[in-house]
Amino acid sequence: MKNSIGLCVGGLVLATALCQAQSAPRPPVLPGMSLTKMDAANQKDWLARWGKEVISDTKAFRECDHDTGEGIAFGMTPAMDTFYYGYMATKNPKYVDMLVDWADSLINRAVKEPDGFIGWPEKGAAGTPVDSLDDYDADSMLSDAMVFRPIVLMANEMVKSSALKEKYGAKGESYLKLAEQLYAKWVERGGWRETANGGMISMELPYGMDSTRQKWIDFDTRSAPGHGFSHPDNKANEVARWMLAMWDVTGKPEFKERAEKWFKLQKSRMNINGNGAFDIWNYWQPAGPWDYKDDGTPKLWVGTHPTGGYYVGDTRAIVAAYEHGLVFTKADIDALILTAKTSWTGGDPGSPAAGMMISVQPASGTAREISACFPNSKTSEPPSAALNGTVVRVQWDVKALKGKIVVQPKDAQAAQVTFDTDKDTKVQVLRMWPALVPYDLEIQKNFESTATPDTWFGFTTVPYYLWLQSEL
Repeated sequence: MKNSIGLCVGGLVLATALCQAQSAPRPPVLPGMSLTKMDAANQKDWLARWGKEVISDTKAFRECDHDTGEGIAFGMTPAMDTFYYGYMATKNPKYVDMLVDWADSLINRAVKEPDGFIGWPEKGAAGTPVDSLDDYDADSMLSDAMVFRPIVLMANEMVKSSALKEKYGAKGESYLKLAEQLYAKWVERGGWRETANGGMISMELPYGMDSTRQKWIDFDTRSAPGHGFSHPDNKANEVARWMLAMWDVTGKPEFKERAEKWFKLQKSRMNINGNGAFDIWNYWQPAGPWDYKDDGTPKLWVGTHPTGGYYVGDTRAIVAAYEHGLVFTKADIDALILTAKTSWTGGDPGSPAAGMMISVQPASGTAREISACFPNSKTSEPPSAALNGTVVRVQWDVKALKGKIVVQPKDAQAAQVTFDTDKDTKVQVLRMWPALVPYDLEIQKNFESTATPDTWFGFTTVPYYLWLQSEL
């Protein structure tokens, strides 16, 4: 039976940790940024449209009330991020209330596990069938990392801001205390491993609970030779972003060290080609002997992931490392910008985004060749084809691996055209990596011309941008 517990803050003392903090969350606008002020009317319009979308989405999809395991990471985190950045952009405490509402709903559903730590377990929480890891009933390090990053950052505001401290200070302290406990849980369970050349990576380990959730299964063998599976880059990057937030708020060097060691490993996997851009790095690759089968072959395929969203997250973490003065340099950011401006052939058929210029060669109702880009100094407008125009919207069914793309032909008087696409569609698409927006004027211009605050893309990307703009 589940033991649902709330977070008891009585007797929890955080004052010492806060007094020892050596750094605060980094300022949103840093030297080296090329960011320019957006049009004031456009900024006001974005705020209004995004604000309505927040209310609509968070009422309709209260993932905080039911998500468990790895589902928390991808179900809850977009909303928690938007609450935090929405507050930072507007200083409206209603976004603090929204985050508290969602955070408390999650925390009140926590389960006390056999080693005394809390979590939100389910079968399949590992997010991978490798070594039958999804067969275990366990909780997710990725989810703890992703959802508690915005909670920690907002808690810091709740504790330290004069406008928030009286009403929210105690609540913020309780969140910070819990975040430290969750970190301790993963340290004790062996959630990170050292790698060659001073690196470190977060792990999935083979253990879980029995049917009563009172006893461990395979817990004592989780760290045996050959056991364990390294996170793919996107997950390791999210864990590292949590560590950066914990370092920002507490100033404790252990958080910085874990993030820095991962970023050393991430950078070692990235190669600059003869054009000065990065070759697209592997989604996953072995980090140590535990990532190989008994026959010496890797436990998972090694190569570039066809879904562009993984690299959106990787780039976000790399930029965060640079902004914290860790591992990556301005030269690396410049190389990422060049990489983003280089078209990517054979990518994700769901990648074309609203506002992109597109050329389509339909075949029997299904698009088989697509060229799409944001024209810039590196990548020109796609060549003429049977259908040329601008993407209006994209609907992509991840599970079915098919979708529809709506295109407005160049002739503004012509009717919009909707065509089907599927996993076999070949796509050439410029990478839109929003983390690079503050560092390149062309990318900023493309972002402002294509971002739609009242869509899911806008829900998850616009508030951070509006925060940056509010600080200019």
